[in-house]
Amino acid sequence: MVHFFEAMSINLDKDIRFIKGVGPAKARDFARLGIKTLSDALYDFPFRHDDLSNKLEIADVVPGQKVTIGGTIATITNRRSNQSRKMMVTEAIVQDGTGAIKVVWFHQGFLTKTLRVGTNVSLSGKIDDRYGLSLVNPTYEVTGNARKTMHTGRIVPIYRLCGGLTQKVRRLVVEEALKSIDGEVVDYLPKDIIEHEQFIDLHTALRAMHFPNSTKTQEKALRRLKFDEFFLHQILHSKARRELKKQKASVVKFDKVYIKKIIGQLPFELTAAQKKSLFAIYKDMERDEPMNRLLEGDVGTGKTIVAALAAINTAKDGWQSAFLAPTEILAEQHAKGLHKMFGDKLTVALFTRTKRFVSGVKVTKKQMLDALKNGKIDLAIGTHALLSDNVLFNRLGFIIVDEQHRFGVKQRQSLKDRRGDADGIPHLLSMTATPIPRSLSLVLYGDLDCSILDEYPAGRKIIETHIVTAGRERIYYKKMRDQIDAGHQIFVVCPLIEESDALGVKSVNEIHDKYKKGAFKNHTVGMLHGKMKADEKDQVMQAFLNKEIDVLVATTVVEVGVDIPNATVMFIEGAERFGLAQLHQLRGRVGRDEYQSYCFLHPSEKLTPLAKERLQAVVQSNDGFKLADKDLKLRGGGNIFGTAQSGFEAFKLGSFADMDLITCARDYAKDVLDEDPDLKPWPDLNTRVEEYIQEIHFE
Repeated sequence: MVHFFEAMSINLDKDIRFIKGVGPAKARDFARLGIKTLSDALYDFPFRHDDLSNKLEIADVVPGQKVTIGGTIATITNRRSNQSRKMMVTEAIVQDGTGAIKVVWFHQGFLTKTLRVGTNVSLSGKIDDRYGLSLVNPTYEVTGNARKTMHTGRIVPIYRLCGGLTQKVRRLVVEEALKSIDGEVVDYLPKDIIEHEQFIDLHTALRAMHFPNSTKTQEKALRRLKFDEFFLHQILHSKARRELKKQKASVVKFDKVYIKKIIGQLPFELTAAQKKSLFAIYKDMERDEPMNRLLEGDVGTGKTIVAALAAINTAKDGWQSAFLAPTEILAEQHAKGLHKMFGDKLTVALFTRTKRFVSGVKVTKKQMLDALKNGKIDLAIGTHALLSDNVLFNRLGFIIVDEQHRFGVKQRQSLKDRRGDADGIPHLLSMTATPIPRSLSLVLYGDLDCSILDEYPAGRKIIETHIVTAGRERIYYKKMRDQIDAGHQIFVVCPLIEESDALGVKSVNEIHDKYKKGAFKNHTVGMLHGKMKADEKDQVMQAFLNKEIDVLVATTVVEVGVDIPNATVMFIEGAERFGLAQLHQLRGRVGRDEYQSYCFLHPSEKLTPLAKERLQAVVQSNDGFKLADKDLKLRGGGNIFGTAQSGFEAFKLGSFADMDLITCARDYAKDVLDEDPDLKPWPDLNTRVEEYIQEIHFE
């Protein structure tokens, strides 16, 4: 990720492999977090801070306090634990001018080589008095006479981790990055906005987001950087909308008689919401202004059928359609399903990195490219492979993007046809199952045409949802085994045990082993997590689709994924850790067929009244939009879509609960663009906006 630096920037672009204390092995772990340069580390903010600024003399400490003490190592030794010979216990006595205290570390025998007698240390931790006054497993730091501490005695940042990374290594890399920001990071926000809103400058904000000297400074930094996110977001959306309105689009005539006949032949009745959305799409595409419509609807409300019927009308008028899916498996599933349903009305092609089919028949890459270029394919369904430079359509009039936040702003430009601009700009339909609260949607995307599918097709069974309280797990495991015995399959979704465990590997491994050795030892238990390569994930999902796996233990990578009609149970571990909208989307992974399906919410800890109210809301409602609104009210400043904030841009700091700040950013963005749409008075801002387009997934 590149951020806005002056042309001579070299320091922040430095590969972190060459930072002291990192090296190739740790650099690989950093890369898994998306961090390859000092710039990346600078903008990968901590997810929380721990206040270790309560510095006390040893004589003043009290049991239960979280404190920082400074002193000298008087003695330090290793011994084997009385409970387990495998456990190494390191014990030290640390003293200052007022007294001495016992310090204990477990599994850290190497400390006797680092913290020798006479070493000055700073220690942060909780005072324990079970075996006499002591500090157990404190954070330690060797201190010199004048050295300012980084890991103790202050408000310290806590970052995402994976592999062999530690908080200390993460902080050291960020400290290195912060040395360069004055000469390299440009404050691009217009000065009058900074003055009017009394924002702190960007350099101060970046420092305080990592190493604040007070909670007040931290709050000011957070406000400034959140505003920056929302402001760039609003500038980009507004610019894109204004540019789009200048373009001419492919005019696709609506053949009402033909479409009415096809709808009448469907083996099911369209919902009123589907019919309303379809009519809006047809009318949009008849105009010479490019359609930019968002189709929102819960999983199972029939978004794909709406898109397919729009593509059929497009083909009838001699135009081609492209359908971009977020994963190869999902693209394949869409292609098979639509060929089966509409193969007599549409020539459907599947074009992914590894698979190429036209009307269900395997073809070579050359045959596929020729068929697209010659107009023999009506609907091409694929992944990023469709965006390659050598892919040329004959007359591309319509683009469908499934789970639109997974594709970038330039995708519409990347899909080309042989006549170029002579055919006009293709119409765009973005589809998402992420329920955005209506109040928020108006603020964020006020000018975006939006259709909402808020009805389920007739005959679809409501998914039964239950909270699995502690001690009652066996009852629900039995229900799950009964479903497997009936020939069905189970999803088990795990949270991040710690937010720092960015890939969820620890959580999935532990629960996979627990299920495999325990309640489901007689069944096939599979595993899926963020550390796996794309091909490995596809293999696991394909095996699950082929019914070779009974129970799939996974992180939320299944949230937007393959359709498994045979899966009838969604068991969510640590359910209180998820946003309501995310729980609802996970629940939507089951109940895809005529079978009665279930969602079991299993909290990992005793529920607070607020957490209980939130989970009870999921039990009581199957309406994703109502749940999104409820979570917005209940969780306040929290991230209502979970860690990844599914749908649209994943703001790093801001959440969709920051309505006042979002509104403020929208108003300033409008003022700036009204004054000059090309941002000429603000060259720094213009450069930053251009970079922002490259950084995010935006449509």
